[in-house]
Amino acid sequence: MAQNTQVERPIPRYTRTDFTSLRAWLSGVDVQRIASLYFTEDELDAIGCVMPAMLQGRLEAMRDHLIERAVVANPKLAEGLRYARRSDKWSKLAMGYLFEAAEFSAGEPIPQDGLAAWFKPRIVRALESEGLRSLADLVGLIELRGAGWWRPIARIGHGKARSIEAWLTRFPRTLGVLTITEERDRVHAPIVLSPECPILVPLEQIALPSELDGRNGVNRAPSFSLIQARHDLDAVQAFLVKYRSQEKTRRAYQKEIERFLMWCIYKAGKPLSSVLAEDCEHYKAFLEKPDPDWCGQKVKRFSVRWRPFEGALSAPSQRYAITILKTLFKWLVDVRYLAGNPWVAVGNPIVETHQTPLRIEKALSEDLWTRFAREGGILDQSCMVSKSDHREQQRIVRAAVLLMGHTGIRREEAATARRQHLKPVPGKADLWELDVLGKRRKWRTVFLPYRVVDALMDHWEDRGEDFESGEGTLLSPVVIPLTPTARRKHFEEPEVGAGFSADGLYRCIKTGLDRIAENRLLELEEHEREILRSVGLHAFRHTFGTIAAARALPLDVLQRLLGHASLQTTSIYVQAERKRSIEEMSKYFS
Repeated sequence: MAQNTQVERPIPRYTRTDFTSLRAWLSGVDVQRIASLYFTEDELDAIGCVMPAMLQGRLEAMRDHLIERAVVANPKLAEGLRYARRSDKWSKLAMGYLFEAAEFSAGEPIPQDGLAAWFKPRIVRALESEGLRSLADLVGLIELRGAGWWRPIARIGHGKARSIEAWLTRFPRTLGVLTITEERDRVHAPIVLSPECPILVPLEQIALPSELDGRNGVNRAPSFSLIQARHDLDAVQAFLVKYRSQEKTRRAYQKEIERFLMWCIYKAGKPLSSVLAEDCEHYKAFLEKPDPDWCGQKVKRFSVRWRPFEGALSAPSQRYAITILKTLFKWLVDVRYLAGNPWVAVGNPIVETHQTPLRIEKALSEDLWTRFAREGGILDQSCMVSKSDHREQQRIVRAAVLLMGHTGIRREEAATARRQHLKPVPGKADLWELDVLGKRRKWRTVFLPYRVVDALMDHWEDRGEDFESGEGTLLSPVVIPLTPTARRKHFEEPEVGAGFSADGLYRCIKTGLDRIAENRLLELEEHEREILRSVGLHAFRHTFGTIAAARALPLDVLQRLLGHASLQTTSIYVQAERKRSIEEMSKYFS
């Protein structure tokens, strides 16, 4: 069946008679009288309103459309106009704003316009599922992702995507010229870095020019080397092999090393094995303010739009980057590849020291978490009041948030947690235990209430799988985007119960929390909605630690549950509950 590619919402054009009729109707004049005063029988027949109920429907639709356009033009009018519609009390001022919207409705779209003002409802629902709210959001997404921007979005196929693009290009004066980059990745073959023609590529594609590959670096050790490295690229690859079983750490180290390696070739004009302390100081300054053409939004590593930086690094990030490079150079000296470590002469950036080393202030308050997670609370309500095509997604969000918030596990641990590692605790009807593989490849056991298991069962029912006898990951997508990676993972090389990647779970939960924050049917204060919009997934781990410490859970137990190597790290949660500190100091002073 051919795809329906009609995406734009038809914008009605109103006549003077329409406005006169609407003004009379809002002033309380009966519809039948309006028909006799302002229309002939032929005119009523032409607009399909041969009966009074039909004319009333037309006036209601006109009123609602103008309210929507007025709100787009001035969001501050939203509550007043919607109140007028609900109460059917239209002041002269309210009608004035409404009719001013008529001129705006015939104009061209502007970036701040909501999607609902210009696109059909089904298109709006699909785009909003990706977190898009305005035309500016949509244009930004298309320019970021390129021609394949639509692939991860359910119910937006190739035909609809091209129709959306065609509509956006009709308004270059107000929306700007839409730039759509070609949908392609680089060929994965190595690219030789050349200072004369700099190309920014990830480490997997870097090839060093012979004159700058470090074979004759001035800092090369004269004694026998303990690694078989012909040049600098071989040496850093040998260093990264150390972290092959620690994927998250390896990625972080690789990111800093590829940045520095390209800087050495393009900016310093020398190989890594020839940099001196002065060069290291220059790179330290570069981290504070990298060149604009070295910065870009996050995309796939092999995309032509990939850049090594997203922007200037914060002071803690600069310190972290330099710490990694110091570790690399120390190792290269230890294995006798380099004669000395120029980074020992470079100081770390000065950063503010917080009271606690972890951002535990990001934890949700106990009151908000209780209202959020309890049975019948905000998470449950969001599953019931969400649009039908969002309910399965919201049930994933509920299961994932309850799992992390009641156990303190990290998002990577939640993404890889498996059904066969979850079982009830003997003799405890409402308590289950889950084995998770955490940092440093260490297994630990966490405990969770049946409330979490019940949410997981609902999610498995949405997946069409049997929770009692099933295997695979506890959390898995119910909608598979048609991207090459997703196709390989779920269709071409299917794994039983293939789940989320850590980043995929993050995007799923953040989208769900945004929906909750925007849903006005849910009883949340405005500042609480803002918390949900900005909260990170690690906040649920901090929430668990904070509440557990406030309820006097023994620290050694909390340490094992959170998987901390040091009890000192766990002890920060004892200080985390400000309310508890206030109460204790109040007793002291009284």
